[in-house]
Amino acid sequence: MKKLVSLLLIGLMVAVLVAGCGDDSPPPSPSSSDSSTSAPPPPPPPTNPGDPSSPDAGTNNDPAPGPAAGPIMISAAEFREIHGNDNVIPIGVIDPLQGLIPFSNASNPVHGSMLVWTPDYSAGGNPEALSTAIPTFRRTLQDMENLISKSGGTADSLYVVYSSDSLAQGARVAWQLRMLGLNVRFLDGGVAAWRSANGRTGSSRRLNDERVKNEVKAPSYDTAAYDATIEVVIEAAQNPHEWVIIDVRNNGGYNGTERMSNAYGTGRIKGAVHVEWTRAHDSNSLMHPEAELRDLYGFIGDRKVIVYCQGGVRSAYTWIVLKDLGFDVLNYNGSWAEWSFAASEFGDYHNRDLVVSLTEEWSDNRGSI
Repeated sequence: MKKLVSLLLIGLMVAVLVAGCGDDSPPPSPSSSDSSTSAPPPPPPPTNPGDPSSPDAGTNNDPAPGPAAGPIMISAAEFREIHGNDNVIPIGVIDPLQGLIPFSNASNPVHGSMLVWTPDYSAGGNPEALSTAIPTFRRTLQDMENLISKSGGTADSLYVVYSSDSLAQGARVAWQLRMLGLNVRFLDGGVAAWRSANGRTGSSRRLNDERVKNEVKAPSYDTAAYDATIEVVIEAAQNPHEWVIIDVRNNGGYNGTERMSNAYGTGRIKGAVHVEWTRAHDSNSLMHPEAELRDLYGFIGDRKVIVYCQGGVRSAYTWIVLKDLGFDVLNYNGSWAEWSFAASEFGDYHNRDLVVSLTEEWSDNRGSI
């Protein structure tokens, strides 16, 4: 009997040893009822937030790179390096109707984007314009603060603005947000460049439909450093040795042969140099190399610059280009819509005669068209 018991004990010990050698897993986790005292699970392996295949893209808290005073243009490759950081907010300037077209750039926004379109940032009624009748003026400071407060960003976030098809509209938003003193970059080449760089696309939301997440107040709001008033444009037109005015419209707008919407007449500001805004980028909407751009704008010299178009949209793109080249440049938000209003009999501007004398190829519509 004792021999039988001994054999059973030896067999049991061997079985335990064999089981232990065949399983190197950790002891079982405590039950859910003990979760308050259990050790946390090990952290997941690090992921690259710029890699669209990264499962954690958009969830880390790395700081936004670069000071607000840095360059405005950012390449798709540079954006991929920081895309997904919690402190980097992509803002897509995309026509909602274009976004309904399957497989289009507009229907493939940068993943995690907040989307805006013209009514969100541009409208008439701003008291900073010459007249509240000017229909394409930037929205007020309060409007823009309310809008950006829905983005989930803060005053210290990096906002990367991009376009899908309307490149200039994206530039306009970047210019307006920059005016608030925010850290803003503009994606060179827009969604097409992003997709070519294998950037992650997909999830997005309409910014204006969101609730306020963080109340964002403009770190600074120095309009004089960004936007030319009509008084400044008048001074510039009278002092061509100190200033150069660049008209970035198409040939018809510059020559006064094409009637444009929201204008009170046709023509151009006296002495304006014509450099259409599209000449600064190639057929893929990518900005030309710096050497080519310096040749294109070599006539500026050391003068201060004002750029204008019909409503300060296309000129915002040229403003970004010239700003990154180091020029002292202002965008005339009122542009031809406001200037033609001031020159027209319809506008009843107190300095109308002076404005007319500083206008070439002028034809008065005597009312908006």
